[in-house]
Amino acid sequence: MRISSRRGLLTFAVSAAVALAVLSSASADSPPIPDFYWPYGKVLVNGSNLIPFQQAVVGIVNGRACGVDKTLVASASPNTPADDVGRTVYVVNVLADGSASGQRTGCGHPGDAVTLYFPESHRIGLSQGTFQPGGQRVDLNLGPELTFRVPLPLASSDGVY
Repeated sequence: MRISSRRGLLTFAVSAAVALAVLSSASADSPPIPDFYWPYGKVLVNGSNLIPFQQAVVGIVNGRACGVDKTLVASASPNTPADDVGRTVYVVNVLADGSASGQRTGCGHPGDAVTLYFPESHRIGLSQGTFQPGGQRVDLNLGPELTFRVPLPLASSDGVY
């Protein structure tokens, strides 16, 4: 009886090792999960489109410019929600904290507040997203025009905005 329990244990151990090897190779072939955050949605000022329609949007985390992109007007397509068509929309990749490619020192950690700033309009989004890897819809109403300019390093030596 002792021999059969050792065989059973050995069979189980070999089976588990093979299963782990198969799972490890399968996960190695999967694309990496992005660690950046990309808020997206509509941008309105008092219920109207942002003017000018195309302008910079800056993702600010911990007082740093951690991503920049441009707004645009959404056109009809199969992937565009009907309520977004003809409205000013945005998406911006907000980088995670780190020194690897696609990261920036001092930027986002899960749970950090992300403020969206529109320098040409001198306005900040009244809603804030929360940094998390992946996308999150954050429709914005912009606050009143700022009476001061927010100085931001929009360009850096590593080409990250």
